[in-house]
Amino acid sequence: MSDAMEPEAGSIGDWLGQDPSDPQEVAQRYDDWARNYDEDLASWSYQAPLVVADTVVARHPEATSILDVGCGTGLVGQALRARGFTGRLRGLDISTASLAIAEQGGAYDSLDTADLQQRLPVDDDSVDAVVCVGVMTYLPEVEAVWREFARVTRPGGVVVVTQREDLWAERSCPAVIERLQDEGVWAPLDVTGPAPYLPEGYGGTDAVACYYLTARVG
Repeated sequence: MSDAMEPEAGSIGDWLGQDPSDPQEVAQRYDDWARNYDEDLASWSYQAPLVVADTVVARHPEATSILDVGCGTGLVGQALRARGFTGRLRGLDISTASLAIAEQGGAYDSLDTADLQQRLPVDDDSVDAVVCVGVMTYLPEVEAVWREFARVTRPGGVVVVTQREDLWAERSCPAVIERLQDEGVWAPLDVTGPAPYLPEGYGGTDAVACYYLTARVG
């Protein structure tokens, strides 16, 4: 993408607040933003990657394989490696430009392009943990997505996700958690929130909080 198409921080902040979900739009926006993404998120005091990495390592220290759904430029992968995870790390994302940056970072064993609103290109019961950080905003069908995460996770493995505070009730996340528990799909271990997420907002907006969900797959 040309520099002329690269969104400024203000415009990307406005867009993020609109809860976009069209896959092509999301892919283009993140392709345009990829080069400045890490710098922008650092300036907004983005906290979720380290929180989720700590959670996975604490809740499933025996994990040898992790799937990072919506890995973007690789912030979660870097956090996992920094926390001592040495197993296999696979990333999926819809933005090819973001994946190229993640590849340069060297944290991932494999990276693939995927529309995360569709069935994941991952076998059943094939990873020890799934993480999905800062991505659920773009995935409005919460129950279908969380069922996919459970499908690809081995029994006894963990799923760790974030969901923006303002979407938590709007998208019926507590009801989905309970339904999956009742069906034996998973057992929630922790639901924390509202918790710090983007203390600086989207570059000048009000602070943004989120919920952190950790569940063990049945």
